[in-house]
Amino acid sequence: MREYRRQNLREHRQERPLYDPGAVMTAISNNTPRTLRGRVQAMAGSMLLDMVGEERATEAAARVGMAFAAAHRAARSPRDIERCSPESIAAAVALSALTGLMPGGAMPSVWLVPRGGDLQWMISHRGLMQLCRRAGYQLSAVPVSTSDHVVVQFGEVTEHRVEVGSEATGLDDLAGVIVSCRRLADGAILGRFWMPGSAVRKRAAARGAGPVWKSWPLEMAQKTAIKWACARGLVPIESMELDQALGADTRAETAPAPAPVEVPRPSLPLPSDVFSAPAEPELVEAEIIDTGEGAP
Repeated sequence: MREYRRQNLREHRQERPLYDPGAVMTAISNNTPRTLRGRVQAMAGSMLLDMVGEERATEAAARVGMAFAAAHRAARSPRDIERCSPESIAAAVALSALTGLMPGGAMPSVWLVPRGGDLQWMISHRGLMQLCRRAGYQLSAVPVSTSDHVVVQFGEVTEHRVEVGSEATGLDDLAGVIVSCRRLADGAILGRFWMPGSAVRKRAAARGAGPVWKSWPLEMAQKTAIKWACARGLVPIESMELDQALGADTRAETAPAPAPVEVPRPSLPLPSDVFSAPAEPELVEAEIIDTGEGAP
């Protein structure tokens, strides 16, 4: 009986190879993500490795699924997200996972804007302030009305008195934006920098003054002023998350507008051709030909 079992075991081992390439490929294909969520999360993980390296990417990878779910919740319709390219969705998810800023809510830190088949990741002024606070600095951007009294010396505000009841409501009555920077470690104020309203309006005109500028002009002015201060080195902040966020937001703002979609329409006759009076019958003169045959 034992010899019979040993013989069967040897035959079974001979019939079944130790390495089956077909089975391995089947297992690999089964692990390949087939859904949009799986593809996006896989691409987002690879993008995080390229952005910040393995150590930081491993930490941010735990928030990839949360970022994808937040993107779906923030969209008016999930179809708006699914129509965008998977690469652009993965880039937006990777940025949200890296910075920890999720879209959606009453006061979002980032906006996801479908544009031209791509999903663009745009940070708000609240998101910029949050990243600066994590780096140890508190930034505030205050819109100044044309009715306020402000004194500027060498690019810094030395005096500001608010005219109560005459606050700025848009870009037309915006005199400028005050960006103040305070270090959280010792509470020292590093400066109160002045960005003129003309510079803000110039930036808005260069970006085309899209729907975001028209809907939230003062919020976009605050965001523009913070980016302006960071770009000029007025705010001494060194943060990988802030650098990635500023770069992605600048790429989204400077992206060319999508070409208008032209829908071909069939040519229709004019109403005058359809309802016009019928044409007059044509008069034709007939000529009688006498052949001379069969005359009486």
